[in-house]
Amino acid sequence: MAETAIRCKDGFPRLKARLVSAILPVIMSSPNPSRPAASNFRWIICALLFFSTTVNYMDRQVISYLKDYFCTPVEAGGFGWSNTDFSHLTAFFTGFYAGMTILAGWVIDKIGTKLGLALSLIIWSVFGILNAFVGSLVMMHVAIRSLFGIGEAGNFPASIKTVAEWFPKRERALATGIFNSGSNFGAMIAALFVPWCLTYFGGDRGWKLAFIITGAVGFIWLIFWFWLYDTPNKCPRLSQAEYDHIHSDKDEAKPAQDGDKSGKKVGAGLFSFTGRLPRSAFWGLSIMIYILCVFIFFITQKIVGPTVLQNKYALIFFAITAVVALAASAALHARRWHDLEKSGWVSLSYLIPVAATFVILGLSLTDSSINYQIACIPAALAIIAMVAAGAKIGSTSPGRFGNAGSPGLLGHRQTWSFFVGKLMTDGVWWFYLFWLPDYLVKQFKMPIADTMWPTFIVFGVAIIGSVYGGSVPMTLMKRGMPVYKARMTAMFLIALCPLAVLTTQYFGDVSHFGSMAETYAVIVICIGAAAHQAWSANLFTTVSDMFPKTAVGSVTGIGAMAGGLGGVIVQLISGTLTDTYKATPQKAYLIMFMICAFSYLIAWVGMKILVPRHKPITDI
Repeated sequence: MAETAIRCKDGFPRLKARLVSAILPVIMSSPNPSRPAASNFRWIICALLFFSTTVNYMDRQVISYLKDYFCTPVEAGGFGWSNTDFSHLTAFFTGFYAGMTILAGWVIDKIGTKLGLALSLIIWSVFGILNAFVGSLVMMHVAIRSLFGIGEAGNFPASIKTVAEWFPKRERALATGIFNSGSNFGAMIAALFVPWCLTYFGGDRGWKLAFIITGAVGFIWLIFWFWLYDTPNKCPRLSQAEYDHIHSDKDEAKPAQDGDKSGKKVGAGLFSFTGRLPRSAFWGLSIMIYILCVFIFFITQKIVGPTVLQNKYALIFFAITAVVALAASAALHARRWHDLEKSGWVSLSYLIPVAATFVILGLSLTDSSINYQIACIPAALAIIAMVAAGAKIGSTSPGRFGNAGSPGLLGHRQTWSFFVGKLMTDGVWWFYLFWLPDYLVKQFKMPIADTMWPTFIVFGVAIIGSVYGGSVPMTLMKRGMPVYKARMTAMFLIALCPLAVLTTQYFGDVSHFGSMAETYAVIVICIGAAAHQAWSANLFTTVSDMFPKTAVGSVTGIGAMAGGLGGVIVQLISGTLTDTYKATPQKAYLIMFMICAFSYLIAWVGMKILVPRHKPITDI
């Protein structure tokens, strides 16, 4: 009897375990039966993303309306900055924003959108407020604004990932367009609030209060985010019908049990010397390493100045960067040769010439008798070694160094297609955000307080482009056009619209059109701004069209980094041109509008070359 009792006691947990293992997947993969019979809660989520993007861009846009005050001479009550000083401020913000988006996307894929977006907002709001307490020194503003950019970097990776989780493919462009229109709404609020703040409180107090008040608004949004947001399979406000609608795409797998986080390891560690690396991943990672190294050098040079190569601390920083990059490159070469069934020691054919190049360059800085051009010889040998490693396709079957490796995100042309699209076009929007008020002041001699309504109108009209641009491919899909073809067709038509910006300076010529010149110029800029937002809504959606949901945040982060790099370039070009043509700013802005006009068609051609046909990614 006692033995039977023991068996019953032992057997019951096993029976319970079987029941739990049978029931748990059902509970985790579909809504709770107690949830509502009908719902459209996904649009509430979209509204939350809209308001987070509104706060994001409102906080970001504050600085553009302070340029006139910051660049006013000290004796007139301003900070005495130059146009180049201001361009450095916006470029550093954009640069740090760009550099952190890759990390932000990766973190959000790991910790989930709920915590990831909340953490991002807290960081940018805190440093947005702290911007009011740094005085007039350019470098203090640069430091705080750079940290502010680190926080802002998380908004779009988290938002795009949320759209991928909460909407089927056919609705994603529209949902993206709606939440992305928050960037315009935030800019509109800033266009009205910041000039008013400067006028009502005066320049000395107004610029500080502009930072403090806009920074504090984000914490109100945070309350609603924690109250309302959860992943679809955990949300108690979601009906079964809406849940099934969200997951109605046949070519997408059902969500993992946690529904939010990517537990999958995308590829081998960057510094790992074991395993194999396919050709596509080798080139993708190598190119990204070089881009980041050039970017680090470029930013450091802007911080230190022309004497960067004579600065001891800068040289130490460069040396550390070079060692890290060299270690990563050596690991890539070793795994690449493994994929070709060769020993990893063959990677020394690349490592030794690169090390020799750095040694020669370093010695040339301390010994004038050493000609730095000698470094071209080992550099050429390193390039030959790299081409040799990446020329052949490795075997897909198991070998003595293990199974074939995964291409990872950077090994796919789809990632680089998104990269090119963002690199070529995001800088245009940064230009509108940061330099439009300055254009109105210099082109039409407009007081800064009078710029609020023209800029308000530009960003308001851009909302139409954001929402309607997202609906264009949806209309084409309903008529039977495949998803990718519909997306690219819509983007090509949209890319034609910014060509109108070429006429901005013609219509903005006061000598020809008198008092109507301002109105005509603003109308043309409205077309360009609306076209950008329509383009952006569709460009973001190409990520969720081609990549699994678990990788969306990371890919969006890579693209956002590219957009930030493009933004840095545009900011610096703008500052240099407006200082070069200080007496005739119309010429500077004519060049800038030409860049804005052609960027989209160049981006579209690059994307089409990289991904001529739709091919969803399934191997990450």
